[in-house]
Amino acid sequence: MVLIEAVPEALPRQRRRWPFFVCLALLASVVAYVLVFKVPEWRNDERLARLEERVSMLPLPPDTEPGDMAVQGTVGIQSGNSNHCDYLVRVALLTKLPDVEIARYYKSAAIEGVEGAQLFGTVYVNPSGSWRDGFKGVIVEFFDGYHEAGFDRRCH
Repeated sequence: MVLIEAVPEALPRQRRRWPFFVCLALLASVVAYVLVFKVPEWRNDERLARLEERVSMLPLPPDTEPGDMAVQGTVGIQSGNSNHCDYLVRVALLTKLPDVEIARYYKSAAIEGVEGAQLFGTVYVNPSGSWRDGFKGVIVEFFDGYHEAGFDRRCH
């Protein structure tokens, strides 16, 4: 009977390959996570950025100035329960116009929503006035809701 002796150099080569496969599995997991969860978030962030741009391009009514905050936007569940995306864009303004007139202006100023529907502004007037004489603080909100959530975790 003849015994064959194993070459000792052959065994370590097989053992050295496992870190490569572990790194490959980790890389595949990261890529899958990005494709499944982050890409839908980036898509909804782009939609929100376009909506914010359309709101900021809307001309201001007379005797009205931008407030101390820039245009603010958020995407996620703003109303209702879950499994849908809402887009909310908010603008802070200072105005001398009467409440009815500023509300009428933004009710008639339509902008294109995320998927093409017309949006109208909702006006909230600060009852305590403003730090500037003759001006009052106003918040104008544009809400576009109940869109497909996809895999965006903010909308579930």
